Amino acid sequence: MNTFTFVVAVLLWLTVAWRAVKVWRRRQDRSLWWAFFGLAVMMTLRMPPGRALDQWTGVTDLSYLLKHLIGGVLASAALLAFLRKVSGASDGPRTKRRRVMFACATALAMAILFFAKLQPYETPSIFADPVARYVFLAYTLLFLGYLTASLLGGVRLCWRWGRNSSGPALSWGLRIIGVGLAAGVAYAVVRAATITTRMHGDGLFPGAVDDYISTALLMAALVLIVAGSSLPMLSLLRSWRIKRHALLRLRPLWRDLTQVTPSVRLHAPLGAVTEHLNPLNVHDRLYRRGVEIRDAALALNNYASPALRKRAQQHAEAHGLFGTQAATAAEACWLATARQVKLRGSAPGSSVEHRPAGGGRDLNSEISALTQLSDAYHSDLVQDFTDSEVRLMELPA
Repeated sequence: MNTFTFVVAVLLWLTVAWRAVKVWRRRQDRSLWWAFFGLAVMMTLRMPPGRALDQWTGVTDLSYLLKHLIGGVLASAALLAFLRKVSGASDGPRTKRRRVMFACATALAMAILFFAKLQPYETPSIFADPVARYVFLAYTLLFLGYLTASLLGGVRLCWRWGRNSSGPALSWGLRIIGVGLAAGVAYAVVRAATITTRMHGDGLFPGAVDDYISTALLMAALVLIVAGSSLPMLSLLRSWRIKRHALLRLRPLWRDLTQVTPSVRLHAPLGAVTEHLNPLNVHDRLYRRGVEIRDAALALNNYASPALRKRAQQHAEAHGLFGTQAATAAEACWLATARQVKLRGSAPGSSVEHRPAGGGRDLNSEISALTQLSDAYHSDLVQDFTDSEVRLMELPA
């Protein structure tokens, strides 16, 4: 289990570091961060750093107390607060204060029991002292009782709101967290039964089997909680990937149109390599790219005469297109031609009402329409139309 414990601890610390940027810089809800921080500290104290802390402070088994206070009481209380918030459960100030006071009272009672009688024994030696072992039993049952109550509350929330959540990622994420919390409850029950039976015997199973079972349940709970809380992030990652693909896909159209209408650009254009390597602010950049393409089309509007637009529409229909496809292809035809007209230094004509062939009220439908326009703009159909119009412009008057 040592290797697996190390892997889980690293995974938890990576989650803590990754979420820290999000919650502390943007001032978002920090309850889930505190939960993962507590779990990461708990797993770290189960390894050699816990023993080093005991030796450095001179307090026997201090790491044992801290991993229960931080990884048990703090983490479970923070996780329950997070689950109640994402599930939409309404808690008044009195309910929140009651939960905080319950957690603080549990932590204080555990600390009192630990320093009053469980010093200076190490955990295996406690069972040799008749009084200390019953104090240890009270300490353990107090901790596991609080842990079980918190986790059961989390399980109820996860299964109740997992069926009614807004999206599949959140729904399955809550359900996976619920399974992890149920494994945590099983861990608490097995651990409590093990400690109780060891008061007058060898435990539930011979040897260290019960320790292996409880440890396996604890590790399963941690992995499932991390996986369930990360599942909605995978949905966000998928959304980021789709938007980044659209951003790069629209770059050639945006570059061609804004090259002749540089005033619509908010910022100086980045190089192709820089833009490909920049993973930040994809949503804002995509939104701005869509705005600048539409502004560039509006600026080129006066360079496309009604006769040119009519020829573009006829050209699209002659190639078997109709409806929105024909309108999109016709818009791409006259945009490409208007760009050539402006590059030749021709004066703009009279104002013509500009109606985009597609688009919508939200970013997704707008980007979908612009992507179709970009595909049409770079098609052979538009290239043939633009070549024929350029040849007409080159004929003598």
